[in-house]
Amino acid sequence: MARKTLVQLILNSINKHSPSEEFIFTKTGNKYEGINRVELFDRVFALRNYLFKLNLQQGSKVAIISENRTEWIITDMACILSGIINVPIYTTLSPDSIKYILSDSKCTVCFVSNSLQLEKVLRVQSELPDLKYIISYNDSRNFSVNKTIISFSEIMKETQSIDRKRLIKKLEEILKKSDEEDLLTIIYTSGTTGIPKGVMLTQKNLYSNVISCTKTLPITESDIFLSYLPYSHIFERTAGYYLAFFTGAKIYFAQSIDTIGVQMAEVKPTMVITVPRLLDKMYNRLMKSGDEMPDGFKKKMFLFALYYAKTYGKNKSSLRWKLLDKLVYSKIREKTGGRLRFFASGGGALNKTVGEFFEAIGITTLEGYGMTETSPVVSVNLPDFLVYGSVGRPLVGNEVRLAEDGEILVKGDLVMKGYYNNPEETESAIIDGWMHTGDLGMWNEKGNLVITDRKKSLFKSSGGKYIAPTHIEDLVLQLPYIDQVLVIGNERMYVTALIVPELNELALLARKIGASVSVESELMTNPTILKKIEEDINEVQKNLATHEKIRRYTLLNKPFTIEDGELTPTMKIKRKEVEAKYNEVIDSMYHKV
Repeated sequence: MARKTLVQLILNSINKHSPSEEFIFTKTGNKYEGINRVELFDRVFALRNYLFKLNLQQGSKVAIISENRTEWIITDMACILSGIINVPIYTTLSPDSIKYILSDSKCTVCFVSNSLQLEKVLRVQSELPDLKYIISYNDSRNFSVNKTIISFSEIMKETQSIDRKRLIKKLEEILKKSDEEDLLTIIYTSGTTGIPKGVMLTQKNLYSNVISCTKTLPITESDIFLSYLPYSHIFERTAGYYLAFFTGAKIYFAQSIDTIGVQMAEVKPTMVITVPRLLDKMYNRLMKSGDEMPDGFKKKMFLFALYYAKTYGKNKSSLRWKLLDKLVYSKIREKTGGRLRFFASGGGALNKTVGEFFEAIGITTLEGYGMTETSPVVSVNLPDFLVYGSVGRPLVGNEVRLAEDGEILVKGDLVMKGYYNNPEETESAIIDGWMHTGDLGMWNEKGNLVITDRKKSLFKSSGGKYIAPTHIEDLVLQLPYIDQVLVIGNERMYVTALIVPELNELALLARKIGASVSVESELMTNPTILKKIEEDINEVQKNLATHEKIRRYTLLNKPFTIEDGELTPTMKIKRKEVEAKYNEVIDSMYHKV
């Protein structure tokens, strides 16, 4: 019987897939350079040997602060094959946040990608007695000065070539010693509230989620993944890295979210793991490009095609759709490379309008649901049961039920071992084997799960009415010129909102409605624009109950950012931090006459 460990999946992939075919690609200059399985595992074993030389052993902990790159995978695989627990850390975190995670997890070694990340660790190194070594993927001038800093490229000089037979033998030996309950990774998640909690995931947790994904999503070795979400995010790590790696698919690294557009055309991916923000940006760019086209037949055709997709797009068998597909939709798909089978979206709610629009032009988005504590994928939409506005059905092997108050409860091999060094939080999160997700949901008529809100986000007005802010925020975010919104109203007489507009879209709106604006700052103060915004907000929330409607709002000229501590690394707004920061602005909306 197969052991429920990633070591088993590594062995399976070496047995099944070509050892000499390149399958992980990095863009260097204008070229994509690849690495095959044998070359990869030569390096994995070189690093594994080196970690043992540093006296690391099973249960030791190492951190990785790096963007996605081949070295990340080499480090992760070396840890998996040594029983060493890895602790991924977002590159966007501050030195203080890094210090907290390294201190709490007692990491012995910290891998960093470049001098920027190295400097952050060096700033707090003196306060971290457990941290013995820093290994840098990029060479650094600090090597000669600080003897605790080790060059990754120096370690790689010890690489010895292992043929496939010897590799399989080595993996079989390691497999005998591996256990499904062994801790594989600790992922620190701050969520939108509180100090970070270390989620402990075992070999079995990640094995089961990868297997459930392979049984649910039809991924094969002919698939090509373009990876842009960080591997520190469990969604990309499981679905964009492990799933691709173990099914024999190819992985191409995106240089950043800003290069995605160019790289999709180059790589021609079949799968992109994404968060809704990328799809929102693509949607808004498409809408904008139509308005900016020079007047004429082409513009009329393009705008009509967009209108048709938004209104009648579901009828793809009609002659009109086929004509528009030939003239417009196929050209839009070409910009994604022309081979895209699916976007797989998670990490936040996908705007239903955006999902349905892309579906109408022939780009399918499979929205799913999960959390770090569930390794992460709980459910996903499948092409046969696709309902935008839902997060699909539970994966094979996952049990999902709703508590009396509507909270989503999850059970199965995917549920974490617990929170590191935090038995109280673990006991309140996992009760009788059921993970209490903190999310509220319902089942729709197709048997798909629909997320209605976060339990902690729900608030009660001073009139005693419960209000779910996420639903209201999603409605307002349908307006193309609104980039971010935070709804407020806990213990208040009525609902208000902080709104960050998308200035380019606002400028477009100003031109459309003939509002005279001479400088950018006037976009936020022009009476004609403000009147139009108010009308639009009232229109999108017309079906809400009176107590749910936004009565007043403030436009902010600065977006919420990760750097300012207002967003989590997965771009979710930290409600408490933002409400505290804009306390005076919020109060003024309740004291206006």
